[in-house]
Amino acid sequence: MIPHLSAVSPTDNKDSLPMVSVIVPTRNEAYRISDCIKSLKVQTYKNLEILIVDDSTDNTVDVIKNIVGNDKRFKIIKEEKLTGGWVGKPHAMQQGSRVAKGDWLLFIDADTTHHPDIITRSVIHAKNNKLDLLSLLSYLECKTFWEKIIQPIPTGFLIFISPLGKVNDPKSKVSFALGPFMFIKRVVFDKIGGYEKIKGRIGDDVEMAKLVKESGFIIGLAHAQDLMKLRMYECFKEIWEGWSKNIFLGLVQKRKIKSKALQALVVLIGLTVVFEMIVFPFIALIISSLVYLFTNSIPWFNLFLFSLIVWIISISIQSFAHSRYGIGNPIFSPLYFIGGIVTMGIFLNSAIKTMSGSGVKWKGRTYTDIGQKKE
Repeated sequence: MIPHLSAVSPTDNKDSLPMVSVIVPTRNEAYRISDCIKSLKVQTYKNLEILIVDDSTDNTVDVIKNIVGNDKRFKIIKEEKLTGGWVGKPHAMQQGSRVAKGDWLLFIDADTTHHPDIITRSVIHAKNNKLDLLSLLSYLECKTFWEKIIQPIPTGFLIFISPLGKVNDPKSKVSFALGPFMFIKRVVFDKIGGYEKIKGRIGDDVEMAKLVKESGFIIGLAHAQDLMKLRMYECFKEIWEGWSKNIFLGLVQKRKIKSKALQALVVLIGLTVVFEMIVFPFIALIISSLVYLFTNSIPWFNLFLFSLIVWIISISIQSFAHSRYGIGNPIFSPLYFIGGIVTMGIFLNSAIKTMSGSGVKWKGRTYTDIGQKKE
């Protein structure tokens, strides 16, 4: 069972609350960093410092400074040059951790916004449940057409293949965390070596949760859709490049799949699942209905009914998951199958780039299966 962070009262147990260091990695986030910084600035938690580790070529830092003003809790750090197989985000967070003074480290993404009490509630929840790492399920905000028909599909499948209900069970080996909000004890972070062991992993959040749990510590997952919003990508290009970076490379790294034959099998299975659940039912529905209209054939009518039932079941299952986990505002219409086709294209593109060794690109960097390749 996954608890709700909103059930935690921010007035409970306020005595001797520890210092929290918030670490935000930024790279060319000028167009969307404002809401995140504003939401951090109004946090009710008092014992707080906020470290921005920046490696931008745009005016991200200027935007941040204009919002922060004279707020002494904020500090901007220039990210060091990537070396030794590090991926950009883990590298920035590791650098921030070296400067951090807090008893707890909170790693968050620049594309998030937070309720003023979210850090207070998180500290109390972690303390009451004796957690060493806490991650939150946020509301995935989708506004544009492409976001609404694509984003819920890969996100939904991520939820489906991860038995999230077992994450909070210390006896279970299941581990999971989400990068937009990673709250970890400093002493635990140091004991496992920080991000050093997973420095080349694209799915650093999932890998961190796995590392923490396998090291004998307690991890927790909580619903916080009413306290936190995440807007990952805002246009088709960002969606294509962003998921191309994560969707295949992250999967084979997590499962430690080195064999090209097994990777090819993963590609086949992934494409088949999306096609069968999203694309095929709608195509079969359209074809069977058109043929029946022109031929009045009972077999084609039966196929139409079968396709309609399969399509409704598929959409219903996805709708339930999206509602339960806050995967925002999908367009459940005939246009939804277009999102399935695009998702298949993204998965195939990610697989080809990864398996060929050419690497996937994101924000001016190219990543292979061993980490950062080149600028």
